[in-house]
This record gives sequence, structure tokens and C-alpha cells, in this order.
Amino acid sequence: MTIAVVMPAWNEEEGIAEFLTELHDSLARWEPTFIVIDDKSTDNTAGVIQELQASGLPASASTNDVNSGHGPSTIRALRAGLHTQADAIVALDGDGQFIGSDVDSVVATLFASRADVVEGVRRSRNDPLYRQAVSAITRSLVWSRARSWPADANTPLRAYQPAVLEALLAQIPESASTPNLLISALCRQTEVTVIEVPVQSIPRRGSNQQGSTWKARSKSLPSKRFVKFCTQAAKEWWTTKPAPVRPSPPPQP
Repeated sequence: MTIAVVMPAWNEEEGIAEFLTELHDSLARWEPTFIVIDDKSTDNTAGVIQELQASGLPASASTNDVNSGHGPSTIRALRAGLHTQADAIVALDGDGQFIGSDVDSVVATLFASRADVVEGVRRSRNDPLYRQAVSAITRSLVWSRARSWPADANTPLRAYQPAVLEALLAQIPESASTPNLLISALCRQTEVTVIEVPVQSIPRRGSNQQGSTWKARSKSLPSKRFVKFCTQAAKEWWTTKPAPVRPSPPPQP
């Protein structure tokens, strides 16, 4: 069995080499290939990937023409994974907030159970109160649409059967700000089989554990950029209502 590990990344120069190397070692039995969508980083994220590739690690980086945001970059990464024709697509973020052995458990569960999607439910998170509130709201949003409570509605760690992922992406706009949230709802609205696996959440890799994405002055308070993103995502949620996904049954042997 083979897997394609895909991820968006923005300004992850310091930690992404360690993360990809750890993933490569932990996932070796699945013959992984790694695809990084660099969202027009202002640092040397793409260069670090190129150095890893030159050293023999099966990784590649594709840089967006403009900074597109996490959502569109995630969708682009997922589509790139489908093009590899791997037996499964594994998605996560480039900030390295998971450990390799947990990602391996998610993949193993997908193959052993023949589920459609396996989600990594983040535990041991040390988020400020406003992030915890947003997480609770996202779970409520999924319930309002699917009448099912996800344990972690916006988790970036997911393993997909390729045919199911293709069907899901067909219902999601390329510009979606929160594709993972939309996928959570779509899966629970339909006949997609989802298994949730607890995984550890660790701090962002690199010297700055908070990261530069939201440019917050205080860890305990949301930045203006984060508030603006949440407002945009909320509007998008209520105006984007993808059709239910009913994946075709797998071919009989």
C-alpha cells in the first residue's frame, strides 16, 4: 500500500525539515511521497523542501503564484495527492503539530478498517480561550447541518480513500476558506464512513511556537486578522451548502 502525504505550508522554514523527516521514518512501510503546497512563503520554505528532495527524501514543493490562504492551498494539496494515484491520501498542515507515530496510526486505521475517512482528533491542546470557543462553534456548525457531533470539526489530520476524496472535493469551492470544516459536515451528512482516532497535539515546530499566520500581539487575544478570517469563514459557511456525497461502492474483486 502507498500513500501521498500532502500539506499546505506558509513560512515553515525552521520546522518543516524535522517534521517531514520524522514522517518519512514513521510512515516508511507505506512508501510515502510528500507534496507541499507553499503558499508564497516569505522565507525559504520551498528551498528547504528542495534540499530534502536532493538528499533523497521523496518530497516536492509547489509554490502558489500568489498568497492564497490556508483553505485554497489545502484544496490544491489534496488535488495534487489524487494525481499521484496512491492508495490513500493523508492530509495535515506544514506546521508540524503532530507526531509521526500518530499519523501512522491514522493511516493504519484507514487500511485496516476500510473506512472512507479517518480523522485525527487532537488531544492535549493548549489553546487560548478564544481558540477553544471557536473550536466549540465549529463543532456546533457541523451539528446544525449534519445532526452529528464531530470530536474535532476542523482537524487538519485526515486520511482518505481516493475515490471518496475526489467526490468530496467535487462539492467544495476552490476558494473555500475552511475546506476541512466543510468536509466534516459533508461526511456526516451522507454515507461516508468516518472513524475518529485520538492523536496528540504538540506546539508548532520551530523557534516561534505561535507562528506568524495571525500576527497576534498577545497569545491570549485574537488578532484583527484572525477575527476577519472568522467573519469571512462564517459568511462562507452559510452561503456554501455542498450537495450530499454518496461515493460509489468499490469495484468487486
